[in-house]
Amino acid sequence: MLDDGNALNMSETPDAPPPEEKSNRTFLIVGGVMAGLVFLTLVCLAIYFLVIRPRSAATRNAAQATIEAGNAQAIQQVTLTAQAALWTPTLPPTSIPVNTSTAVPRTATVSPTPVISIPLSSPAATATFNQGTVVALQTQLAFQMISTAAAIQAMPQTGFFDEVGLPSMIILALALVVVIFLARRMRKSRAK
Repeated sequence: MLDDGNALNMSETPDAPPPEEKSNRTFLIVGGVMAGLVFLTLVCLAIYFLVIRPRSAATRNAAQATIEAGNAQAIQQVTLTAQAALWTPTLPPTSIPVNTSTAVPRTATVSPTPVISIPLSSPAATATFNQGTVVALQTQLAFQMISTAAAIQAMPQTGFFDEVGLPSMIILALALVVVIFLARRMRKSRAK
């Protein structure tokens, strides 16, 4: 019987805990993968900021300079066109006879030469041009310059909003609001 008691005591002893692992391989692998991803992200960011972004900035600046040069050329062409539209033909110069034979009296006679002086404030001393004509020409020039420049610099009539229109945009916005409410209702119904 003593042997039976000894057998009972051995079966009641608690199980020994499993032996501990010396290294956690799974943790090290996951940690290594995460560190590798962070390192690759940093390398990609460095390449982007040191190589790709300066190239795109240089390309963008070159495109902007090309656009500005084209705009300057267009403005110059508009100005020259407006000036050409205001050009009026002038009469060709008339020929002045160089040598004419006239009879000159052989006796010299002395006669007093009258001197005429015109004060600067008199109407005869001012320039003789029509103010109405000058104003009309300036108005024509301004109209031609504005209309041609507006035609060149007009915004293009393209884009999503121009094609779809305001009513369609409102309908799309309402449809998205309905989708939001339906998604919330479906999520709450699953939780119950």
